[in-house]
Amino acid sequence: MTKRFLAALVLTFLSLASINPNASAHTSVVQTTPTYKSTLSEMPKEITIEFTDELMQLAGSTASKNSNSISITAPDSTEIENIMQTVSQNLITATLPDLNYLDGTYVVSYRVVSADGHPVSGSYELYLNTPSSKKPELHEDSSHSFFHIHQTHLIQAGAVLIFIALWWGYRRFNKEQGE
Repeated sequence: MTKRFLAALVLTFLSLASINPNASAHTSVVQTTPTYKSTLSEMPKEITIEFTDELMQLAGSTASKNSNSISITAPDSTEIENIMQTVSQNLITATLPDLNYLDGTYVVSYRVVSADGHPVSGSYELYLNTPSSKKPELHEDSSHSFFHIHQTHLIQAGAVLIFIALWWGYRRFNKEQGE
């Protein structure tokens, strides 16, 4: 019986060591240019978002645009049109048209599909000269449940609990055998 417990402990340890915490992780934002919530004196020519993983690029201009996109909402709640977008590995860049931009809060919204095939979306604010008095609505990605986001963590926690239970059983068995 002692050998069984020892074998179970070794197998549990090996399974814990083989769990890849990045296996089910989705891409996330590494950096934005200009930086998140920065106050600018003039509107930038480009807005770039860098992600942790390479972005999926589908064949055809319509398919690619639908899979990875940036949209920018002006302080008056209108969407800026004629934004040119490019995707290069883990970067998405929006080139802004030459316009007279209003002072206030701009909301940069993005939707990308990482190489693992999962869409990720979100938004953040930029301020031109001064933030708007009205708070803009930011888009949060609600398509992922708590379990979906923390699946790897829950599996690891379960494996640790199994390891602890087996270790406790092994110690108890040895103590009973010694009496």
